[in-house]
Amino acid sequence: MKISDKWFVKKVMCGYCNWGCCNSDSFHIEFTPKEKSYLEKKYNISLNPTESQNGRCRHLNGDDGCSFGEDRPRYCKTYPITKNQNDIHVLSNWSWLHCPKPKDYILDKIEDGKWIYRIKKSHKNKRESLILDDDIEKVIPNFYEREDMKEIIKDGYEN
Repeated sequence: MKISDKWFVKKVMCGYCNWGCCNSDSFHIEFTPKEKSYLEKKYNISLNPTESQNGRCRHLNGDDGCSFGEDRPRYCKTYPITKNQNDIHVLSNWSWLHCPKPKDYILDKIEDGKWIYRIKKSHKNKRESLILDDDIEKVIPNFYEREDMKEIIKDGYEN
């Protein structure tokens, strides 16, 4: 699997944390010149090449996620993969602590084709319950236990 696969792009911005990364004081968004030009024209807005979130991304649209939808910048699409201080692509430390992981939840019941999970231990950036269309292992990306994560990161940024 490559980072550019539709599965990866759609699953990365999951929202199961109530958009914790989009509501962080320390996060920012980076736009490539091409993305900046495209988004400014399509959405009739003005963007900076780098935008601080200052506690909430101005492009976050409530519980629906990014107002750009699938047009959101690559920087956001590939999160939780980020560059560290040595300019190496890695999984974000923030995501390690805050992003929901399948092991954080326990299946409560399956009802009307929905998988209903509850959190094992309450956490400010994780929803208390999840109602999913499939098994949690198939819905929430589990980057932290993937043996091929280095290859996924490498493939994504080379493409």
